Amino acid sequence: MTSRDTSARRDRRAGRPPARAWLRPGLLAVGGLAVAAALVVADQLIAAIALALFALFMAFWTSPLRSGPHTPLATALQRRADDVSVILWAPGNPLSARMQTAIRTPREDVLWVNAYRDPEARALLDEHGGEDALPLVIVGQDVKATATVGDLLDMQAAGRRRAAGEDDGELDAGATGA
Repeated sequence: MTSRDTSARRDRRAGRPPARAWLRPGLLAVGGLAVAAALVVADQLIAAIALALFALFMAFWTSPLRSGPHTPLATALQRRADDVSVILWAPGNPLSARMQTAIRTPREDVLWVNAYRDPEARALLDEHGGEDALPLVIVGQDVKATATVGDLLDMQAAGRRRAAGEDDGELDAGATGA
């Protein structure tokens, strides 16, 4: 296989999520609807309807169908600074969903980049370990793969100190230069 074949395959898959991203939503939908069917058989119609609606909602929420916030990576990297966080995320990724839930209000200091919608973001993600690196957080020159909300907040605090000129020379143990 040549590098041209590899780059052509990457270009084809850059705009769509991998097949395994559909596993969790599929299991949620099938499992929830199966239990709802059992409730219908047991003559528990209201519970069955409620469970079916909840299962379908959760399947949608954890699926790649949910688009969420997106800024193109090129635009996000232009705004990259010590006081601005760039977060590469993907719909269907549980750690990305957890990060979005914690940082849910629109903020000027946080830019969300959907790795499934942006080929450049997908390439950057591949450089840092692929989908296992989600969510990938960039603050200034620091990059953290598989970041938690705590990691994000620590990186933002360190970035604000650097932006204010108060850098004490400490580097976060998990952050590396980009």
